[in-house]
Amino acid sequence: MSWFILIDCNNFYASCERVFNPRLEGRPLVVLSNNDGCVIARSQEAKQLGIKMGEPYFKIKNLCGYRQVAIYSSNYALYGDLSQRVMDILSEMAPELEVYSIDEAFLKFPDHLSGEQISQIALEIQQRIRKWVGLPTSLGIASTKTLAKAANAFAKKNRTGIFLFEPPHLQENLENFPIGDVWGIGSRLQEKLHSLGVRTAWDFSQKDPQQIRRKMGVVGERMVWELRGVSCLFLEAPTSKKSIACSRSFGKPVTAKEELAEALSTFTATVCRKLRRQAHGAQAVCIYLEAFSSDRLAANRYFSTVIRFPVATQDTTYVIQAAKHALENLYRSNEVYKKCGVILLDLLPAQTIVPDLFFEENPKKMALMHVVDSLNTHFGKNALFFGAMGVSPKWKGRSERCSNHYTTDWNELALVKA
Repeated sequence: MSWFILIDCNNFYASCERVFNPRLEGRPLVVLSNNDGCVIARSQEAKQLGIKMGEPYFKIKNLCGYRQVAIYSSNYALYGDLSQRVMDILSEMAPELEVYSIDEAFLKFPDHLSGEQISQIALEIQQRIRKWVGLPTSLGIASTKTLAKAANAFAKKNRTGIFLFEPPHLQENLENFPIGDVWGIGSRLQEKLHSLGVRTAWDFSQKDPQQIRRKMGVVGERMVWELRGVSCLFLEAPTSKKSIACSRSFGKPVTAKEELAEALSTFTATVCRKLRRQAHGAQAVCIYLEAFSSDRLAANRYFSTVIRFPVATQDTTYVIQAAKHALENLYRSNEVYKKCGVILLDLLPAQTIVPDLFFEENPKKMALMHVVDSLNTHFGKNALFFGAMGVSPKWKGRSERCSNHYTTDWNELALVKA
């Protein structure tokens, strides 16, 4: 029997904001979506005030003022960097790792470890992340991924933030775990299981696996075995993305073609940087625009096109030219636009790209791209940028409460006073 640990950074976005601002500890805190539209993250204190995920900011503005709730615009550069630091620590401390999301990961350890030993390892992981990165975590430990996910839910309510599912106490734990909270059980499946008399994870684990397979397929059967402590799900190796996308809603309605071109160029630079980091090339790009409908009851209008390249490319300047060419065909002067986006398609590993006899990419261009990436890595995002992106774009979304980019921009480092 192997050990699985599901580690989850508690209230991740809110906790990231507290790392460089300790005065926020114990204070209600919410993080807003792009354009400062709605709530996408809450501290525990904000949850206790009844603030819900997805709630529009204007609805809670008075409550936030009255209860002194700290309000922040989303700072994805900070969150992404702290997430990478956590994953780097985990990769050093665990023999096997699966990054499940920006704030979650599965770890796998050998079966010769006792419950006491694996609990001690979990404690060391928790303490190192807290000390080195500053983030609080919860760790669920069990013999399967499904049970580890359930154990993590218990860990969040536990004073130590660590919870171990051991066979002698499995029934007791699962009898207190609603079936709707089991990993992979959605609301529709929950209703179906309720009709079969299944209310808890323990009820489900006692069902005949073959009967469940007939009703729910092989996925349902695996869930039963996993809840019984028989591992059927293994850690998944990271797979290369088939596409890379970037889109944003504008901070104000946009009508000018020049502003659309700046936005598309900015998003193109972002996806191409990710493409080179992944060591892939794109064979095509999709450009799309979203415009407001003149009829308030009708859906917004969408305009899109796909441009295929002679050879898969990583060159930002080449893709920006393609995006601008697409915009010339898509743009309608009588439309009012609210959003646009860029999607790189049909990605190939760079080493497998076959040159075309009639199209040769300039090697100096690729050298330039690597210099741009290197400088931006060293001095901060967009320290060096493409002129097509604009100097002071007016289309950008509202981000009036964004914290500093403490870990990715030299100009925004935290100051220490002796």
